[in-house]
Amino acid sequence: MFVISMVLLVLFMRERSRNAEIKPNDTITVHDTTWKRYDSVIVKKVPIYKEVIVEVASKPEMLPDTNYARLKEQYMALLKLYINKVVYKDTIKVGDYGYIAVLDTVKENKIVYRRTRDNFNIPVVKETKTITKYAPPVRQLYVGGGVMVNNTIGIRGVEAGLLYKTKKDAIYNLSANIDINGNVMYGVNYFYKLK
Repeated sequence: MFVISMVLLVLFMRERSRNAEIKPNDTITVHDTTWKRYDSVIVKKVPIYKEVIVEVASKPEMLPDTNYARLKEQYMALLKLYINKVVYKDTIKVGDYGYIAVLDTVKENKIVYRRTRDNFNIPVVKETKTITKYAPPVRQLYVGGGVMVNNTIGIRGVEAGLLYKTKKDAIYNLSANIDINGNVMYGVNYFYKLK
């Protein structure tokens, strides 16, 4: 009867140890960098009014000709320059992230059309920290049993014991054995944690 109760106790303790909770790591840090692409086209008509003071430098080609036909040619050339649309393109680099392309159209000494195109790759850094706080260490008491066997005869006896674990992971063991001849033995053990 004692042997059957000890075997049942061992099976019960084994089942409980299988369901024991496994602790995860204390701190998990995840670094994740994604690149957010920013690409846009902005088209805007911008009326800009400024007072511009121009100093006229006299160059030989700017001096009015005394001949009427030649003066009319000079006037038409200046009118053509004034009425024509002039397009200016520029690209502005923004660090290592990309560029901004600017397209300006000038007519009659005014900016009549402006278009910008932005092309950026901006890094987005995401950092996640998960900190799990465990319960403080507690004292634990275990009860268990075992069977002693021999190769020739088979079962030689049974044993039962108590295990006490301190908060600092030191383990004390008290056990009692009984063999098939009725001899009773007692044992005391001490274990300490290496790592």
